[in-house]
Amino acid sequence: MKKLIFYIILLLGFNENLVLSTSEPVAYQVFKKSGEFMIGGLFPFHTNVDDLANHWKPEPLRCSSLNPTGFLQALAMKFALEEINNSSTLLPGESLGYEVYDTCLNPLVILHPVLLFLARNGTEDVEVSCNMTAYKTRVLAVIGPSSTEVATVTMRLFSTFLIPQISYSVTADIFSDKSIYPAFYRTVPSDKKQVDGMVTLMTFFQWNWIAAVASEDNYGETALRQFSSSGMASGICIAYEGLIPTYLSSSETSIVIEDILDRIEQTDVKVVLVFASLTQSIALFKEVIMRNMTRVWIGSASWVLSQSILSLPGIERVGTVIGFFPSSHTVLGFDSFIRDIILQTHDDFQGIALEPDKIPIILDPLTALHAHSVYTAVYAVAYALHKLLNCTNLNCNKKESNIYAWKLLEEVKKVDFSIFNTSFKFDSNGNPNTGYDIVTHSMSGLGFTKIGSYNKEMALNSTLINWGTPLNAVPESQCSGNCLKGQVKRVKGTHSCCFDCIDCQEGMFQSSGDEYQCQPCPAGQWSNARSTSCSNPTYMYLQWSDITVIFLLLLSFVLLCFVLGAIILFFRNKHSPLVRAAGGHMCSFALMSLLVVNLSIILFIGKPADVVCQLQQPLPAMGFTCCLSMLSIKALQVMLVTDFKDVPTKYIQWLKTKGTLAFMMFGIVTQGIFCTWFILSAPSLYQNEQVTFLYKYLKCEVPNVFCFFLMFGYNGVLALISFMLNCVAQAPAGQYNLARDITFSSLAYLLIWIVFVPVYAEVTDGKQLLLQMAVTLVSSFGIMLGYFAPKCYILLFKPEMAGEEYFKIYNN
Repeated sequence: MKKLIFYIILLLGFNENLVLSTSEPVAYQVFKKSGEFMIGGLFPFHTNVDDLANHWKPEPLRCSSLNPTGFLQALAMKFALEEINNSSTLLPGESLGYEVYDTCLNPLVILHPVLLFLARNGTEDVEVSCNMTAYKTRVLAVIGPSSTEVATVTMRLFSTFLIPQISYSVTADIFSDKSIYPAFYRTVPSDKKQVDGMVTLMTFFQWNWIAAVASEDNYGETALRQFSSSGMASGICIAYEGLIPTYLSSSETSIVIEDILDRIEQTDVKVVLVFASLTQSIALFKEVIMRNMTRVWIGSASWVLSQSILSLPGIERVGTVIGFFPSSHTVLGFDSFIRDIILQTHDDFQGIALEPDKIPIILDPLTALHAHSVYTAVYAVAYALHKLLNCTNLNCNKKESNIYAWKLLEEVKKVDFSIFNTSFKFDSNGNPNTGYDIVTHSMSGLGFTKIGSYNKEMALNSTLINWGTPLNAVPESQCSGNCLKGQVKRVKGTHSCCFDCIDCQEGMFQSSGDEYQCQPCPAGQWSNARSTSCSNPTYMYLQWSDITVIFLLLLSFVLLCFVLGAIILFFRNKHSPLVRAAGGHMCSFALMSLLVVNLSIILFIGKPADVVCQLQQPLPAMGFTCCLSMLSIKALQVMLVTDFKDVPTKYIQWLKTKGTLAFMMFGIVTQGIFCTWFILSAPSLYQNEQVTFLYKYLKCEVPNVFCFFLMFGYNGVLALISFMLNCVAQAPAGQYNLARDITFSSLAYLLIWIVFVPVYAEVTDGKQLLLQMAVTLVSSFGIMLGYFAPKCYILLFKPEMAGEEYFKIYNN
């Protein structure tokens, strides 16, 4: 061990005061340099402590296994301090010294340098008093340490003396608590930001069914708890959690790892999160390589860009590795600085304890990435001291001679400087404003490719990732597939990511804020099955522009012209025997009724209203009643004069005068009762309507079916009476056959409406309305053609037949 440190010092070419690893109080000191303001450094030059189980005396421990990364980071501190001491603008005229110690990644080892840092300046004695305000410690600030386990020991002690401590690689979020660790700061983001980035990444790729492996230490367990909490809030389920012990032998650890990998294979996850320290990660991937186990591995900063991982034989066969590493920049001049030192003492590598195979790792650009955070930490201390000393670009103006660590801490909190063309500062929790680079292992020269970044928001170029799948498709890792829109999840089992997708029913919808329960539609709205929102209903009705409506309107216009023509013709020939025999003024009344029937079809077109619905059925029904009443009373008259010639004339005359009026009034009043009943029973069209539809054909519903059949059934009875009275009546020779006209018109009406009833029951919505409009027009045409058309023909083209000779039987 002494020889190793000795040659390291020779390798570095230090001319400072050197202290070797002896039983002296500076046993773990690697190098130092005096200066007006001293900075302490804690770096893991080694990773193992030898024979710790047999440590029976409080003497220095022996460390082994040179750590190239820790070695290089210590050099980064030296490089930064030399650069600052040579600067003419930062701390001009002042000198920074340093004492750097090996932590050996062990809490016991670090106690020795920590106590030295806390000693009174210029001595090796630690003094404790009630008021430490005037206590000047051996160092003003400390750079390091590197691991959570070691930092747990140092931070409480440094916080007691309020010595600013800036770590270059400790990421555990617990140290963000300034009520416990008021003096701790760091130049790498906390695990909380890393965890948030991992959750964002998995959400981006829709991975919600994963396994998680962590080292059984403060670092791994804390990060795993954070991920479990954040992941659950984002819908990510951990199918299995495995912990790799840090206190077992290599063989025992392998057994635990085998069991972990067995469990991962059983859960059938495609994505595995590894939040473990480097040693445990190496052991894990050695076993993964042996199994030829292929997965997507999400790695933490502790191992993802470690040369020890990237150099494992067969690491390229484990699948896809995506990891997070603190955003880093190349430290200009540092590469040359390292090479110059090594070249100066190249011959010293022969036969020495510093193994030659370590030198390529130290010179590897990948290892150099770890220098960035150390370099930034040193500059943060320098800028804070620059402000504390009231320095300008030319000189420093000290207001007092005693510079205390706790005063420097106040300035560290407020530093805000530019480095690598980027602004750097700490937040209130001592965390930097920097983020993470997202990287993936690749076959490139560095062994990795930067694919994105994360700093509260993620920027990602996923096309740079080699998934190793057909067409380079993103692997799926879900317990259940995504539900479709309008479906909610019904959880099965204990994991919220395992579920069945259930359709939301009609009148329900799937809210974007609720994935597990369908919500009912608000009053007045409705939805189809599997909807994500509700809508106001859309009402449809017969449009004036509908082609069928236009045809019926043209037919109605023809009928209108026919009726008006008949009215004019009968009025001009009102004293004609033909007109008197046909009914006289009652014919005009019947024609006017047919005119009303004809015009009533417009009530079926357009958006209905309450008044329209009240008149839509009663108006044509009453119109037909007026017309058919005239036909039925005329049929009775014809029957009496043709088949019952013995009936006294006075009765016939009464029937033609007062009897006709009485019969007509009786028929109209009776129908009026039915129509009034129908109108009174009709509710408001929109009153208290419960919406259970999205689309509805808006039409006037028949509120009282019985009353509806009474109205039109009554007309059918009138037509049937007319038909039965005259169907066998025979006109005397030489007389006009008026019975025939009545029979044909009443029969036409009966047949049309008999066909209408079953057809009407089979059709729906607008077709019902069109059918009733057509039947109304056709039945009106039937009456016109059967009863009035022959008489109009005679008046127009055969006026000689309109005389008394042919109609005297009906007029006497």
